[in-house]
Amino acid sequence: MKKVFIGILAVVAMASCKEKKFGAFVVAGKIENTKAEKIYLEELPFGGENPVVLDSATLGKAGTFELRALGKEEGLYLISAQNGPQVLIINDNKSIKLRLDANNFKAYTTEGSAASTSLHQFLENYSNEFRKAADAFMMADSLGKTNANDSIKTVANLQRDLQLKNFNTFLTNSVNNSSSPALRYYIIGKAFKTMDLDEIKKLADASVEKFKEHTGLAKLKNLIDMQISSDPKLALLNKPAPEISLADTSGKIISLSSYKGKYVLVDFWASWCAPCRAENPNVVAAYNKFKDKNFTVLGVSLDNDKAAWKGAIEEDHLTWNHISDLKQWESSVVAPYKITGIPFNVLVDPDGKIIALELRGKALENKLQQVLK
Repeated sequence: MKKVFIGILAVVAMASCKEKKFGAFVVAGKIENTKAEKIYLEELPFGGENPVVLDSATLGKAGTFELRALGKEEGLYLISAQNGPQVLIINDNKSIKLRLDANNFKAYTTEGSAASTSLHQFLENYSNEFRKAADAFMMADSLGKTNANDSIKTVANLQRDLQLKNFNTFLTNSVNNSSSPALRYYIIGKAFKTMDLDEIKKLADASVEKFKEHTGLAKLKNLIDMQISSDPKLALLNKPAPEISLADTSGKIISLSSYKGKYVLVDFWASWCAPCRAENPNVVAAYNKFKDKNFTVLGVSLDNDKAAWKGAIEEDHLTWNHISDLKQWESSVVAPYKITGIPFNVLVDPDGKIIALELRGKALENKLQQVLK
């Protein structure tokens, strides 16, 4: 019975994660209103290598062409007319038809390739969604440089954050709803511009799980994993924050876990750290702006001189709680938080999970605007 059950699971997995067997494919079609004489079929290798020309053809009198190639798996290919328009396609079928007008090449059409049609639709939607986000960012940035009323600036900043959230949601849904591994690869590549690395990793991991044999997605996942491993602190994201229990300036023990139910910026700094002192005004501004919205700051110092530590707290107007074991780089917080330099901070959510790190300057305010609705 156990073998039968395993066999059923295998069949279900193959049905849900089915990848077609690839090989020779043909792209035929017509280009109108072009002066080009040649047309090329190029492969865009997974991993970022330069495009490889697989075939070329001389355009017929009516702009007709036929190109042939061999694909090892579902991949991304570029159809490009000499000094003319370029079109991305995916080889999910052995026969693909393409028709385009050089005077309006973005309105090209494909037949016989569902993935290519989905890619075309994604590109159109991407352009529209990106424009909305870009316009919102430009408006917020422009108002920030003027003497506009604070309420107007706040509305502009909220609109900017909303458009960024909507844009990233669009990317996430586009990946998760796609049945094409090559298209998923392409969209995840676009996501690097606006999404946090941990969110991109989730998309890549889910895609590799769905298309286990696709080498392009596997390469992308490995690239992301290598990027995360090169900065050990990134491993803290979306994990429970390591407990901290240290004495404040009066000797009272304060624990990070006592802040559960609040958003807490755990700010690692020191009185002797010039970059930390330069960043403190940004933390003060963020604290004053959001302290009434279930947010606070916990300062964790890597000082070894108590008087200097207390003096810096007063001088920089840091009115939140501060703790330290006064052991500088031998502090008990260095190892669990993988601290290699300061200033450094992590944002902890009400459940005690780290949701962001190394938030400085405007990035701190932007993140708090996003989570503190």
